Amino acid sequence: MDLLDQHDPRRGLFLYSSLIESPEFLSYRDLRARACVAVASYRAQGLAPGDRVIFPFHTSLDAIASFLAIVSIGALPFSVKTALKPGAGVDLAFLEVIARRYRATYAAGLGADDARALALRLLVSGGAVDGAVDRAPGLRPGNESDLLFVQFSSGSTSFPKGVPVTHGGLMQQLAILTTVDDRREGDVYASWLPLYHDMGLIAGMLTSLYAGNDLHLMPPLEFVRDPMAWLGLLSRVEATHTITPYFGINHCTKQLVLDDAPEIQKWDFRKLRSWFVGSDPTDYDVMMAFQKLLEPRGLRAETLLPCYGMAEAVLMVSGIDRAERPKVHVREDGRKFVSVGRLVPGFEARITREDGTICKDGELGEIELRGATMVGRYFEDSTVDFFNEGGYFQTGDIGYLISGEIYIAGRIGDRIKVNGQTLVSNEFELAVEALAFVRAGKSVVFQIEDRIMLLVEVPPEEAKAGRRRELIEAIVAQLGVKLRLADVLFIRSGQLKKTSSGKLRRRVIAEAYLRNEIRFIETSDFEPKRTDHRKEGANV
Repeated sequence: MDLLDQHDPRRGLFLYSSLIESPEFLSYRDLRARACVAVASYRAQGLAPGDRVIFPFHTSLDAIASFLAIVSIGALPFSVKTALKPGAGVDLAFLEVIARRYRATYAAGLGADDARALALRLLVSGGAVDGAVDRAPGLRPGNESDLLFVQFSSGSTSFPKGVPVTHGGLMQQLAILTTVDDRREGDVYASWLPLYHDMGLIAGMLTSLYAGNDLHLMPPLEFVRDPMAWLGLLSRVEATHTITPYFGINHCTKQLVLDDAPEIQKWDFRKLRSWFVGSDPTDYDVMMAFQKLLEPRGLRAETLLPCYGMAEAVLMVSGIDRAERPKVHVREDGRKFVSVGRLVPGFEARITREDGTICKDGELGEIELRGATMVGRYFEDSTVDFFNEGGYFQTGDIGYLISGEIYIAGRIGDRIKVNGQTLVSNEFELAVEALAFVRAGKSVVFQIEDRIMLLVEVPPEEAKAGRRRELIEAIVAQLGVKLRLADVLFIRSGQLKKTSSGKLRRRVIAEAYLRNEIRFIETSDFEPKRTDHRKEGANV
């Protein structure tokens, strides 16, 4: 299927380099032409079907056209993470592993020096080429089994694994997504998510090409810097659809509480019909507080659509019905979890205990999946048995089922054992990030033997007497667990390592802590003691 064929010529992409400047616009018709020019240029440079291309997917019109061109030729792009900050460069060590592991020979979207360092031929899209527009589609038609591109697992517990996306799997997912969110050609989608990640690439960009609706894109860093400007954009362009990980909701909520700018009164979200919330376990109270803050501006509770997905399923696994409000389940111990809805057609799920037996309704266990768009294997990796003996993929996610709806608690590797009770790291992190002085994604919890460690990134001026006790009290109020004062530490910025999708790499952070590599902020109420945990044989 050609995703850019037969669309309304007035529809297309709006790209914002910042939210205070007018966007660059490219109609889908012109995008198709630009992609076809790139096809001719890349073919002239020797790119052929089957060639492998390292592709840092920047949020730019050139990158989008280049991606479509590479796929159209039948070459295979490896969609990899870009630097968040402009000019910060790329992670050459990571790209070198990917290039070597998968025998890539080309690169696109890299600097010449970086491509040379990786021993890759750099693809450069040239100017207009006569007749190119008639020779190549925006995405080539193909057999269902044809590979289109390789995306990567989050890498929260190990090096990211390549996930092959086929023509059939992608088209099935695009149909699922646009059905779940009720997409129409006249709609307006807005997204700040990075295009190297499945939520930004598939749920945002490719569904818009598939449905033919306008798409407004901005670089992720602009959202991180100014979530209020992002909300203003949603109102200004009369967006009907958007998507965010949960931390984006938390980020916006904190700014809304602090900001009383007069332009907020002018916002209007009455046309917004679908706002997918995914990627991370969600704090129901914060999500609904966000909706209440914007309810006077027209944001309806049923617009927020918690969902569940993963790269290994191409993307979406489950989602709540558009007519429903977000649903919370309160467990016997008072902990709250949000429903991510029922499985989309074709998927099967079961919840299993550590011994492999099946959990009953409401019992926490590992989520296992099969069917629909599960990819069946990691790309060229024979070391991993993708499916277990029952034919299910073991997701590594902890959750439970109630009346066919899935509730997500966290990751298996992030379990915290307290007095015989099993909690999850993100429950502690959500509790402390509800405090005004802790930004979303700036805290991490892990367990070392019987110690529960909380590390929080804050500005030095916030790391003062009393704040540490506020953190402890927030956790007690939410979970009934009291951390030791000595195990609550303020750390300097830039040390909370994350995956390409923004998930905390807790094991990596914990290992850095054990190696005494974490830089602390010393405060008047506590001075961290340096201990060589390796001599103690501590386990994470």
